[in-house]
Amino acid sequence: MKGLVAPFYLNFRVRFFISDPNSLQHEQTRHLYFLQISSDIREGRLQCPLSAAVVLASYAVQSELGDHSQSCLPGYLSKSHFLPEQDDDFLSKVEDLHPQHKGLKQSEAELCFLNTARTLELYGVELHAAMDSTSVPLLVGLASSGVAVFCNMICSSFFPWGNIIKISFKRKRFLVHLKRKHVSPFLPDIMDACKNLWRSSVDHHSFFSSSRSSRSPKHNYSSRQAYSKLITQHLGRGGPVCQRVVGGMVWNPVLQRSLSSEYLETKSLPSRSPPNTPNWRSPRVRHGISKPRPSSVELTNELEDMTEGEDVFYTYRVSVGSSRGSEGGESPQRGCVYECECLSMLCVCVCVFLCVFHLSPCVCPQPPLGDGDLLLVRIAPDHEGRFGFNVKGGVDQKMPLAISHVKPESPAGRCEPQLLEGDLLVLINGRDISEHTHDQVVMFIKASRESHSRELALLIRRKGVWGWVCERKGYIKQLFPSSPGQAERASTLEDSMRQLERGLQSGTLSFHFENLYRRKPGLLLGCSRLPENMEKNRYKDVLPYDVSRVVLQDQEDYINASHITVRAPAFTENLVSAQGPLPHTCTHFWQCVWEQQTHTIIMLTTLTERGRTKCHQYWPHPAEVKEYGCLRVSCHSEECTLAYVTRCFTLTHTQRGEERAVTHLQYVAWPDHGVPDDPSDFLQFVNCVRDRRKGQETLMVHCSAGIGRTGVLITMETALALLEEGRPLYPLDVVRALRDQRAMMVQTTCQFQFVCEAILRVYKERQKRSSTP
Repeated sequence: MKGLVAPFYLNFRVRFFISDPNSLQHEQTRHLYFLQISSDIREGRLQCPLSAAVVLASYAVQSELGDHSQSCLPGYLSKSHFLPEQDDDFLSKVEDLHPQHKGLKQSEAELCFLNTARTLELYGVELHAAMDSTSVPLLVGLASSGVAVFCNMICSSFFPWGNIIKISFKRKRFLVHLKRKHVSPFLPDIMDACKNLWRSSVDHHSFFSSSRSSRSPKHNYSSRQAYSKLITQHLGRGGPVCQRVVGGMVWNPVLQRSLSSEYLETKSLPSRSPPNTPNWRSPRVRHGISKPRPSSVELTNELEDMTEGEDVFYTYRVSVGSSRGSEGGESPQRGCVYECECLSMLCVCVCVFLCVFHLSPCVCPQPPLGDGDLLLVRIAPDHEGRFGFNVKGGVDQKMPLAISHVKPESPAGRCEPQLLEGDLLVLINGRDISEHTHDQVVMFIKASRESHSRELALLIRRKGVWGWVCERKGYIKQLFPSSPGQAERASTLEDSMRQLERGLQSGTLSFHFENLYRRKPGLLLGCSRLPENMEKNRYKDVLPYDVSRVVLQDQEDYINASHITVRAPAFTENLVSAQGPLPHTCTHFWQCVWEQQTHTIIMLTTLTERGRTKCHQYWPHPAEVKEYGCLRVSCHSEECTLAYVTRCFTLTHTQRGEERAVTHLQYVAWPDHGVPDDPSDFLQFVNCVRDRRKGQETLMVHCSAGIGRTGVLITMETALALLEEGRPLYPLDVVRALRDQRAMMVQTTCQFQFVCEAILRVYKERQKRSSTP
């Protein structure tokens, strides 16, 4: 702020622009997009052809003023400002077009504005000035689909995110590494600009990669088997089953005994497109017939067309066992997608039928379908309106929605069939919640209290292996664990990997992880709960055991960190697992590094995620020096790649005159509240950590709480060491050993599944290499 004159203004801006504004769920979010783009066009940040500017301005007028009236005299927009340079002829064209939007509500006009704006060439593109290797001026554009290069405002090159394997910078060189070993260098003017371009590239890649994964839910093999069995039992074969399924579902009123001749439909108010609107339509299919998007006149009587960007399921006539492609002349590839989607939706049809019409299950239940069974649970709230259970996950957290806690004496704890922790939510009162956020799901559950029946109907998928016993009053489900016991333990690495793969496919491995104790019974947390130490804890429930905590050699000896020792027949690893330092605990952190004689610090989080501080920056910038008590830290270099940052520090004890070299490795590609979609970068990072480990050196590892990602890395490093030794490997045992030393290590089920899948991948790749001559 030096050299600037007050007053200062803070502007709220949209940073990441998705390619399809119709997929924005909230009207307020679309309004913010509208305000941002209007401002960018008005102030010249977003170039816009004159013809498109007229249409956009007319929508903006409709949003602000509403319908055109006779009281609007010529020149009523003379004081309005839409472009950096506009004339009376431009405003006259806007006034002529405004009356054609009559009937559009504010939200509808803004959505039409966004659909027009997304056709602009530079929509959603963040531009950075640079030069190529021959010093030709360029603009590097970061967008939702990749990196574009503009020369004289003409796109000369484009690199999709999927073709980019690495993004890095060194001083003033910004490098994009492509597949087939091709590297495209660009030269920003100054080093700070180069670093900003690299950082923004990483942010764009992370954001749009996570968005794509959250919009494309994966269906595992066991789930499809369960769907297929349910369809065979309840639906029979052939006949059209569903028309479309999006969000909330409404059954056709003519429902007879058989479901095979019925279909689901959704009533969704679409965005409206007035005449003379630029064509951004995409072909629509209904009953196997292509149909263009209707105009606003047609929409008066047609409410069943869908807004663009939504997941749409079409009528699909096929028997359960058929491999037939899609109808209506669609491509074979698209047909494959239809078959998978409709197979899932057939099961949803049965579930909605049970929820809406309250059909009771058989008095004596049929044998279970196996792991992944679907159960319908009905719960009525108590007199205070509470159901007595909590949920976790959601599309915003990149985690499956599941029951996280059930209060024993609550309605959820007494219902039949009983609701259990770990049950996965499929439907809530007939609504598919696979694409909803955590807050939306909580809202749906609370809203059921206001319904006529006040009953909550949950369709759940139960994980684990079940034994069923029929009784006079119903049935009882009895759990019997199927994790490898001592008698079932494999004696070879190959057998243990086969057990690991079977456990992942059946879901039993995740079930046993969820039933593993989070804190080891009997271990005390007394020191961490002392009044003088409570403010040194980032999270009040993530505390070190007294028996394994790191004790500092000072009067204030507390730090939220734990000694971790991993022992195997052929090796022993020593680590310190710590929370991310707070502003007032940085001195303690560096004191711990010095006293434990650590030469490598592993950081598994960024400083802020989703607007929340995850860790304080406890190190200086390159070429700077900072002092923390009697320790001085100087940063010599900082090298950045797409996945991690390497920094070199010198740590000096000012009283003793001793100094040590410390390497800082920060992994920046881990999404918050989830796991990476592909473990390749993470595995590369773990191998980098292992290569830098010196003998029996103690590593310092931390994320934000020091339990989730930290536990994943330690588990993965231990697994790689066991794989190299060719010894049997059981990830659940590794996690149990870690939780014996620090509570809640490997925090979530998806983290445990991620590390198990990564272990299996490394094993199979090594097997493939060893079998190749």
